[in-house]
Amino acid sequence: MKKQGPTVKVDGKPTVLWYFTGKVLSSQKQKETQISSQSYGTQGNSQVHVSSSTVDHHEFFLADESGKEESFKMVDFDFPCRQGQTLSVVWGVPEGAGAGPFLHVRNHNTEERHQIDPNYIANTFRKPGWMIWGSGLGLVIVTSPVLGPACMLTIFIPFFYFRWRSRKAAKGLLAGKELTQLDGELARIKPMAA
Repeated sequence: MKKQGPTVKVDGKPTVLWYFTGKVLSSQKQKETQISSQSYGTQGNSQVHVSSSTVDHHEFFLADESGKEESFKMVDFDFPCRQGQTLSVVWGVPEGAGAGPFLHVRNHNTEERHQIDPNYIANTFRKPGWMIWGSGLGLVIVTSPVLGPACMLTIFIPFFYFRWRSRKAAKGLLAGKELTQLDGELARIKPMAA
Protein backbone atom coordinates (compact mmCIF):
# COMPACT_ATOMS: atom_id res chain seq x y z
CA MET A 1 0.00 0.00 0.00
CA LYS A 2 1.29 3.47 -0.79
CA LYS A 3 2.18 5.45 2.31
CA GLN A 4 2.23 9.15 2.98
CA GLY A 5 5.55 10.69 3.93
CA PRO A 6 6.29 14.22 5.06
CA THR A 7 4.89 17.40 3.51
CA VAL A 8 7.51 19.80 2.19
CA LYS A 9 7.28 23.37 0.94
CA VAL A 10 8.51 23.65 -2.66
CA ASP A 11 8.72 27.29 -3.72
CA GLY A 12 6.09 28.06 -1.08
CA LYS A 13 3.67 25.33 -2.22
CA PRO A 14 3.02 22.30 0.02
CA THR A 15 4.05 19.04 -1.65
CA VAL A 16 3.32 15.63 -0.09
CA LEU A 17 5.93 12.90 -0.45
CA TRP A 18 4.45 9.43 -1.06
CA TYR A 19 6.25 6.11 -1.20
CA PHE A 20 5.64 2.46 -1.96
CA THR A 21 7.91 -0.46 -1.03
CA GLY A 22 7.53 -3.82 -2.67
CA LYS A 23 9.07 -6.78 -4.45
CA VAL A 24 9.59 -6.42 -8.22
CA LEU A 25 7.16 -8.74 -10.02
CA SER A 26 8.20 -7.67 -13.52
CA SER A 27 10.27 -4.96 -15.15
CA GLN A 28 10.34 -3.85 -18.79
CA LYS A 29 12.44 -1.18 -20.43
CA GLN A 30 12.08 0.36 -23.87
CA LYS A 31 13.90 3.07 -25.73
CA GLU A 32 12.12 5.38 -28.13
CA THR A 33 14.09 7.37 -30.68
CA GLN A 34 12.49 10.56 -31.96
CA ILE A 35 13.91 11.95 -35.22
CA SER A 36 13.17 15.36 -36.68
CA SER A 37 14.48 17.17 -39.73
CA GLN A 38 14.35 20.67 -41.11
CA SER A 39 15.30 21.88 -44.53
CA TYR A 40 15.87 25.49 -45.43
CA GLY A 41 17.59 27.57 -48.05
CA THR A 42 17.02 28.41 -51.69
CA GLN A 43 16.85 26.28 -54.79
CA GLY A 44 20.29 24.83 -55.43
CA ASN A 45 21.54 25.93 -52.01
CA SER A 46 19.43 24.04 -49.51
CA GLN A 47 20.54 22.68 -46.17
CA VAL A 48 19.04 19.91 -44.10
CA HIS A 49 19.36 19.62 -40.34
CA VAL A 50 18.52 16.24 -38.77
CA SER A 51 18.40 15.66 -35.03
CA SER A 52 17.38 12.78 -32.82
CA SER A 53 16.67 12.21 -29.16
CA THR A 54 16.18 9.05 -27.14
CA VAL A 55 13.49 8.62 -24.51
CA ASP A 56 13.77 5.81 -21.92
CA HIS A 57 10.57 4.12 -20.77
CA HIS A 58 10.62 1.88 -17.70
CA GLU A 59 7.54 0.04 -16.52
CA PHE A 60 7.54 -2.27 -13.51
CA PHE A 61 5.16 -3.84 -11.02
CA LEU A 62 5.74 -4.06 -7.27
CA ALA A 63 3.87 -6.08 -4.64
CA ASP A 64 4.05 -5.11 -0.97
CA GLU A 65 4.14 -7.56 1.95
CA SER A 66 0.34 -7.84 1.97
CA GLY A 67 0.26 -8.68 -1.76
CA LYS A 68 -1.07 -5.26 -2.87
CA GLU A 69 0.29 -4.51 -6.35
CA GLU A 70 1.20 -1.14 -7.87
CA SER A 71 2.37 -0.40 -11.39
CA PHE A 72 4.91 2.32 -12.13
CA LYS A 73 5.66 3.90 -15.51
CA MET A 74 8.71 6.15 -15.58
CA VAL A 75 10.07 8.24 -18.42
CA ASP A 76 13.75 9.20 -18.58
CA PHE A 77 14.39 7.85 -15.09
CA ASP A 78 16.50 4.77 -15.62
CA PHE A 79 17.88 2.50 -12.90
CA PRO A 80 18.74 -1.21 -12.70
CA CYS A 81 16.38 -3.71 -11.10
CA ARG A 82 15.28 -7.27 -11.66
CA GLN A 83 12.44 -9.55 -10.67
CA GLY A 84 12.50 -10.50 -6.99
CA GLN A 85 14.38 -7.42 -5.76
CA THR A 86 12.83 -5.02 -3.26
CA LEU A 87 12.39 -1.37 -4.28
CA SER A 88 11.07 1.76 -2.61
CA VAL A 89 9.69 4.41 -4.97
CA VAL A 90 9.16 8.00 -3.78
CA TRP A 91 7.13 10.67 -5.60
CA GLY A 92 5.90 14.15 -4.72
CA VAL A 93 2.38 15.49 -5.24
CA PRO A 94 1.98 19.28 -5.11
CA GLU A 95 -1.10 20.62 -3.31
CA GLY A 96 -4.11 20.64 -5.62
CA ALA A 97 -2.59 18.17 -8.08
CA GLY A 98 -3.78 14.61 -8.55
CA ALA A 99 -0.30 13.25 -9.26
CA GLY A 100 3.32 14.32 -9.21
CA PRO A 101 6.75 13.35 -10.45
CA PHE A 102 8.82 10.37 -9.36
CA LEU A 103 11.78 11.61 -7.33
CA HIS A 104 13.72 8.72 -5.92
CA VAL A 105 14.12 4.94 -6.09
CA ARG A 106 16.00 2.77 -3.58
CA ASN A 107 16.97 -0.81 -4.40
CA HIS A 108 17.15 -2.60 -1.05
CA ASN A 109 19.00 -5.61 -2.45
CA THR A 110 21.86 -3.65 -4.01
CA GLU A 111 21.60 -0.75 -1.52
CA GLU A 112 21.64 1.65 -4.49
CA ARG A 113 19.80 4.95 -4.47
CA HIS A 114 18.73 6.74 -7.66
CA GLN A 115 17.30 10.24 -8.07
CA ILE A 116 15.65 11.93 -11.03
CA ASP A 117 17.50 14.76 -12.75
CA PRO A 118 16.00 17.98 -11.29
CA ASN A 119 15.64 19.48 -14.78
CA TYR A 120 13.09 16.75 -15.64
CA ILE A 121 10.79 17.72 -12.78
CA ALA A 122 11.28 21.51 -12.77
CA ASN A 123 8.14 22.07 -14.89
CA THR A 124 6.05 20.61 -12.06
CA PHE A 125 6.95 23.67 -9.98
CA ARG A 126 6.70 26.24 -12.79
CA LYS A 127 4.38 29.21 -12.38
CA PRO A 128 1.37 29.45 -14.72
CA GLY A 129 1.97 30.96 -18.16
CA TRP A 130 -0.40 33.88 -17.53
CA MET A 131 1.71 34.90 -14.53
CA ILE A 132 4.97 34.72 -16.45
CA TRP A 133 3.80 36.63 -19.52
CA GLY A 134 1.66 39.02 -17.46
CA SER A 135 4.76 39.93 -15.46
CA GLY A 136 6.64 40.48 -18.71
CA LEU A 137 3.93 42.73 -20.09
CA GLY A 138 3.91 44.69 -16.83
CA LEU A 139 7.67 45.21 -17.13
CA VAL A 140 7.26 46.48 -20.70
CA ILE A 141 4.61 48.99 -19.61
CA VAL A 142 6.65 50.20 -16.64
CA THR A 143 9.97 50.49 -18.50
CA SER A 144 8.69 51.92 -21.81
CA PRO A 145 8.94 55.58 -20.77
CA VAL A 146 12.56 55.06 -19.71
CA LEU A 147 13.89 52.54 -22.24
CA GLY A 148 11.75 53.33 -25.28
CA PRO A 149 11.70 50.50 -27.86
CA ALA A 150 14.39 48.61 -25.91
CA CYS A 151 11.76 47.92 -23.26
CA MET A 152 10.46 45.08 -25.46
CA LEU A 153 13.43 43.01 -24.30
CA THR A 154 12.18 43.14 -20.71
CA ILE A 155 9.25 40.90 -21.65
CA PHE A 156 11.64 37.91 -21.49
CA ILE A 157 13.00 38.62 -18.00
CA PRO A 158 10.14 36.87 -16.13
CA PHE A 159 10.43 33.81 -18.40
CA PHE A 160 14.09 33.32 -17.49
CA TYR A 161 13.53 34.25 -13.83
CA PHE A 162 10.67 31.78 -13.30
CA ARG A 163 12.54 29.06 -15.22
CA TRP A 164 15.54 29.52 -12.90
CA ARG A 165 13.23 29.56 -9.89
CA SER A 166 11.48 26.27 -10.81
CA ARG A 167 14.84 24.54 -11.35
CA LYS A 168 16.04 25.85 -7.99
CA ALA A 169 12.84 24.52 -6.36
CA ALA A 170 13.33 21.07 -7.90
CA LYS A 171 16.97 20.92 -6.77
CA GLY A 172 15.94 22.06 -3.29
CA LEU A 173 13.31 19.31 -3.05
CA LEU A 174 15.78 16.59 -4.06
CA ALA A 175 18.47 17.87 -1.69
CA GLY A 176 16.07 18.74 1.14
CA LYS A 177 16.14 17.30 4.63
CA GLU A 178 12.67 15.75 4.31
CA LEU A 179 13.61 13.53 1.35
CA THR A 180 16.98 12.76 2.96
CA GLN A 181 15.29 11.71 6.22
CA LEU A 182 12.71 9.63 4.35
CA ASP A 183 15.49 7.91 2.42
CA GLY A 184 17.26 7.19 5.74
CA GLU A 185 14.10 5.48 7.01
CA LEU A 186 13.72 3.53 3.75
CA ALA A 187 17.38 2.46 3.88
CA ARG A 188 16.63 0.47 7.05
CA ILE A 189 14.08 -1.72 5.23
CA LYS A 190 15.37 -5.23 4.60
CA PRO A 191 14.78 -6.93 1.23
CA MET A 192 11.64 -9.04 1.07
CA ALA A 193 12.02 -12.80 0.77
CA ALA A 194 12.15 -13.96 -2.84
